Amino acid sequence: MARIAESEIQRLKREFSLERLCSHYGIKLRKQGNDLVAHCPLHQDRTPSFVVSPTKNLWHCLGKCGCGGKRD
Repeated sequence: MARIAESEIQRLKREFSLERLCSHYGIKLRKQGNDLVAHCPLHQDRTPSFVVSPTKNLWHCLGKCGCGGKRD
């Protein structure tokens, strides 16, 4: 199987925001201050714990799973 060129991966990261990526996967984000919040797609929760920071280009779950990452 052919490997995707690193330049192509970097181009996609620049062109597609985390907000758009979440929307593509059906995660319904809503504005809260400077961030966007939603129910975490990685575990069941009653209140929104999944936070996306568009300006910093990162995401983090403040709930049960505590997962997070930065999209460089």
